[in-house]
Amino acid sequence: MINESVHTSDDQDIGDVEAVSRHFIVVKRGFVHVHRYYIPISKVEGWDGDVLWLRISEDHVKRSYERNVYPDPYRYYVKDHPYYEAGYSPFLTIPRKYEPPIYSGATAPTKFIYKCDICDKEFPTADDFEQHVKMAH
Repeated sequence: MINESVHTSDDQDIGDVEAVSRHFIVVKRGFVHVHRYYIPISKVEGWDGDVLWLRISEDHVKRSYERNVYPDPYRYYVKDHPYYEAGYSPFLTIPRKYEPPIYSGATAPTKFIYKCDICDKEFPTADDFEQHVKMAH
């Protein structure tokens, strides 16, 4: 799914998948003027074999989910960063529709903190975090 194109419900190409976690996809748009969108998995309609489709419009993505932060490879699957162990389900298959920073050798955190990349709230358990993503975003 990494580097695959992402389109909104109004058929706008908003970029390519840069990173994936259990709760979010990170879409990267641009090379010089980079924009990143942290989009909840619940907003993904599905994969049609060529494009990952969202249930929301381009305007909604830009208003609600833009963040100027490179995805943490300890919390996201990012190509060429082997730290994240995939714990996400494959996307629903639907009928067809129409340069990262270098991380130092830092060690992984000993206590895992569940942090929402949209509102920066932290949660003690995965269940609390998952409930927050479903209810708030």
